[in-house]
Amino acid sequence: MRTATTWLDRVPSLDIPDLREVDRISRALLDQFADDRDLLTLLVSEVLHDPERLAASRVTLLLNRLSLYQAPDRGFEIRLNMNPRPDNQLVPHDHCYAFATRILAGGYLHVVRRRTDGWDGPFTGADLEPAIVTVERPGSAYTLDHTMVHQAVMEPDTVTLFVRCPRRKKLSHAAEELMPPKETWPAPAEPGDPTVESRPATVEEYTQMRTYLMQHRLIN
Repeated sequence: MRTATTWLDRVPSLDIPDLREVDRISRALLDQFADDRDLLTLLVSEVLHDPERLAASRVTLLLNRLSLYQAPDRGFEIRLNMNPRPDNQLVPHDHCYAFATRILAGGYLHVVRRRTDGWDGPFTGADLEPAIVTVERPGSAYTLDHTMVHQAVMEPDTVTLFVRCPRRKKLSHAAEELMPPKETWPAPAEPGDPTVESRPATVEEYTQMRTYLMQHRLIN
C-alpha cells in the first residue's frame, strides 16, 4: 500500500558520503516529524496494511521496532523503536549504515566507544575504550556513522525515531563475549521455530506496539 503523500516525500536523498550533510537533513526531518503527531499516527496505522512495512517491523533481542516509512530511491527508512530490553543493552555494537535518532519518550545512557584495533571487522570488549558518554532525554538527537561503536542503555519506557541510511558494509559487529544468552532472545513467533536475534513482528505484536503508543499518548 502506498503511503499518503506527505512532506516526507520531499526529503532529499541520504545516499550521500558527507556525514555532516546526513546529520543536517536527518535532524530537520526528525525535528519536524517529532512535532507531527497526526503523521506519526497515520504511518503507524498504515503498517498493518502494508506487507513490506509489516515484514520490516521487527522484534529483536534489543528492542521492538515499526518500519514507518521506506524511501529506497532516496536511501533511507524511518523506524520507531520501543520496548527496549535493558538487560540486553550492554553489548557494544556497530551498524552496517549511518543513522540518526531522536528521543520521543524516556531516555538512556549513551556510550560511544573508540576502537583501539582499527575501524573495521570484528572486535571484543578489550578492543574498546570509552570516548563520549551522554545522557539522552526527550528532544535529544544525534547521528552516527557505520564505523562507530556504541551502547544505548535505555529506560523501559523509551521510544525513539530512527533514520536508517544506506548499507555501507556487509556485516555489523558486536562484542561477542558480551552477547546476551539465547534464553533472553525474543520468543519464536510460532511454537517449534528456532530462537533468533531478530524476526518479523506478528500482527498481534504490531497491535500491542500500537496500543502502547496510544496509551502513552505518543499517537492519537
